[in-house]
Amino acid sequence: MLALQAPAAVAERLWPGIAWPALMPGHGLPTTEIAGDFVLLDHLGAAEETWGRDAPLANLGQDWWVFACSGTGDAWLLSRDQQQTVAFLDHAAGPDALPQLLGIDAGQWLQLADLMAQLEAAQDQGLALAPQALALMEQLAPGLSAHYPYSLV
Repeated sequence: MLALQAPAAVAERLWPGIAWPALMPGHGLPTTEIAGDFVLLDHLGAAEETWGRDAPLANLGQDWWVFACSGTGDAWLLSRDQQQTVAFLDHAAGPDALPQLLGIDAGQWLQLADLMAQLEAAQDQGLALAPQALALMEQLAPGLSAHYPYSLV
């Protein structure tokens, strides 16, 4: 069975003894693969991704910074304001890439990453729990399943 976990509980499991912080450039967390498409970057990797991507329309460094990436070259963005809004940046769009808002914040992103890790583990065991994952995504943030950039099957 899949379940949503509180951001603090997920953080404690991933980084024992380190409280889930408000993410910002210069955070002290190590690079961590949470799930296949959810790799949280350490502060140096985040800076390299933010300034090294060719996506001028995304205003990286000014409005957004790359805090995580996928295994396929896509990026997870975090707004540079106090809202901690998360967006997705599709690398396939190249220089025309624009942030795709997901309606979640950094804590909810961590919950989503943990949910996808649970789903991947279930799928590895032959369990088909994509419908349950979609329902939990809607619990996390209404409309999230429609905006989620990857297929669950």
